[in-house]
Amino acid sequence: MLRAVRRFLEEHDVQDFDRSDRVWSAIEKLVSVGRISVREAYVRWLEGVGLHKDLLGEWMEIDKKEVWSRFRRTPGINRLLKKLKKKYILAVLSDTIADKSKKIEEMEIVGVNHKIFDEVFTSHDLGVCKPSKKAFHAVLGRFGVRPREAVFVSDSADELRGAKRVGLLTIGFNCNGGNYNVRKLDEIQNILQNLN
Repeated sequence: MLRAVRRFLEEHDVQDFDRSDRVWSAIEKLVSVGRISVREAYVRWLEGVGLHKDLLGEWMEIDKKEVWSRFRRTPGINRLLKKLKKKYILAVLSDTIADKSKKIEEMEIVGVNHKIFDEVFTSHDLGVCKPSKKAFHAVLGRFGVRPREAVFVSDSADELRGAKRVGLLTIGFNCNGGNYNVRKLDEIQNILQNLN
């Protein structure tokens, strides 16, 4: 994504990439918790780097292509989720600049059946991002589950630390930092079986 941003800025004679990063960093916090729309975030970013909002359509098209090109399918994910669904409540908790419907669209693109989940939560809709305790408690509260009764799976060490602070058992997927760390999806099911 960084290359796409730089290419776009260079094409419009903007060379101050650090400024772009600073401007977006401030805006991203607002859009990730639903205080402003994605469209408004991009307009603010364009104006913050000295470009006109008339470039919004061009940037959104570039962004869309870049975002979709980053998504990768995870073979076997739906098979695993269906097995887990027989015993567990399943939820998605995602930090995203878009709402739940957009997250579901992204899940469909990578072949994840969102209907297997009991609920999909986004930071945009909750008004708070991980690793905030409020994000985890929102999900736990929705299902009436205590932290020690829940397991959080993530590929982010920062998110895993946040979940641990709340009292959740954590599994790091292709990253370290969880109570358990795995490289293959099937290992998650094995861990859960051993916990029971």
